[in-house]
This record gives sequence, structure tokens and C-alpha cells, in this order.
Amino acid sequence: MTQNDVRPSDADPTWWKAPLVATVPGLPLLLWEFIMGAEKALGAIGGAVYWAFGLLALAWALPHRRSVRMLRVTAAVAGLVCAILPLLLLVWMGMWMASA
Repeated sequence: MTQNDVRPSDADPTWWKAPLVATVPGLPLLLWEFIMGAEKALGAIGGAVYWAFGLLALAWALPHRRSVRMLRVTAAVAGLVCAILPLLLLVWMGMWMASA
């Protein structure tokens, strides 16, 4: 058995779960928003599309250590929230205009 076969004690074997759970619903939504031009049409809120891409990429790129687990979960959840934010704004605007 070589030294490379032994997993370090601080490695997180489930490091991939939080980024995957956030990416599965978030990435198709982000691609749809980007194709539809939400980042340009919504002004400042549309910038959330770029933030969501960056935060989801950060969640995947962080080191696979237990000490970074909370930062990885936070980046994944924040990326998912930023992905949902423009869609929620569009739904709210549609509801507001339909009631007027």
C-alpha cells in the first residue's frame, strides 16, 4: 500500500453533494435566463445571472477539505438564490401587471 492510497484525515468524501444539488436546478435556469437576455433586460438584477455562474463555479472549485465545507455550501446556496432571483422578479412583475 502506497502513501497515495491513504486518504488524508481532513478530506471530505461528500464534497460534491452541495454543488451538485445547487447546480442541477440552477444551471438549466441560468442557461435559459442567459439565452432569453435576462442579464441585459433586468438591469442591476440581471447581474445576478453572472453572480450565480461565478458562485456555482466557486462551489465546485473550492478545495475538498472538511474545513471548507460550510463555504462550499454557502457558495452553492447563494448561487442558486442568485439564479432564481431574476425569475422571481419576472413572475412578480407579471402578477403585478396582470392585476392592474
